[in-house]
Amino acid sequence: MRKLLLAGCGLVSVLYLLPMVWSFGGIADGQAPEMPLIPDAAPVDAAADAGAADYSTVTVEIDGTPTSLPLETYVEGVVAAEISNDFPLEAIRAQAVAARTYAVYKLSRGRPDVHPDADLCDDYHHCAAYRDVAVETAAGSDLSRVRQAVRDTEGEILTYDGAPIAAVFHCVSGPRTEAAADVWGEDIPYLQSEVSPGGSACSEYESSVTVPVEDFRQTVQESFPSAEVSGAPDTWFKASVRSDAGGVITVKLGGLTVEGTAVRELFGLNSTNFTITTTEDSITFHTIGYGHGVGLSQYGAKYLAEQGATYQDILSNYYQDTVLTRI
Repeated sequence: MRKLLLAGCGLVSVLYLLPMVWSFGGIADGQAPEMPLIPDAAPVDAAADAGAADYSTVTVEIDGTPTSLPLETYVEGVVAAEISNDFPLEAIRAQAVAARTYAVYKLSRGRPDVHPDADLCDDYHHCAAYRDVAVETAAGSDLSRVRQAVRDTEGEILTYDGAPIAAVFHCVSGPRTEAAADVWGEDIPYLQSEVSPGGSACSEYESSVTVPVEDFRQTVQESFPSAEVSGAPDTWFKASVRSDAGGVITVKLGGLTVEGTAVRELFGLNSTNFTITTTEDSITFHTIGYGHGVGLSQYGAKYLAEQGATYQDILSNYYQDTVLTRI
């Protein structure tokens, strides 16, 4: 588990393809790789009124030990792990609502087999990264804006048709966010492709990964044994299918149709929005954005806040037709 706050979008992230009926995860602003989609318990009542349930206290598995926490304390810890304390306050407020919403979404689905004795956990592979704000504040860390943002939005979550949404988020998208259908294969009404300005402020907005030809060939053959990668590297990749936001949905690799998310995972790319250049000795992926690209873009939120948008405006931009509800 990553507990240290890192500067910028500095870590490679991984995402697995699984349907929406399982649980979504997000990516920290350089703090932890985004959570994969993994099997979760069946929803208790996906259409239940989110305001009717009691989510004031949650049990969180922290370092392997189930721990009872007030929901708002847990949200503080997640927000501290997911976004920088020096971002504009409205952006941090938007992140706080997204983190709280995701937690309530998980709670509404019941405890999973991964941690049957806890509602949530501190493993970013399954739930969310978590930092003990009280301990770190006592040690001298300045998390005052994070704490204020959580207090200012206490109890607020996003709902769609009365149910808490899968409020996924990521570090930075390209000029548009990705639609859930293009990344996970499921059309989610509130997770569509939206305009997302300001991404270039992130140091990892544009990045590249260069792979030696022999390493590339070995990796592909291990994952896709029937792929033909024995010729010249410039013949290995053919036509790709891209989303409206620019992400690679599928690409022909060695004669096989391969999902863009699989390529991203195999070669540690920042996003599926990539182009390729080849030489006789290497293949270079050039990427735009960092993360799965769906839902809230943290750097997009930062830019919008700097332009005067409120956290309500930011959330409305990234999660269309949702309602801000108090639990």
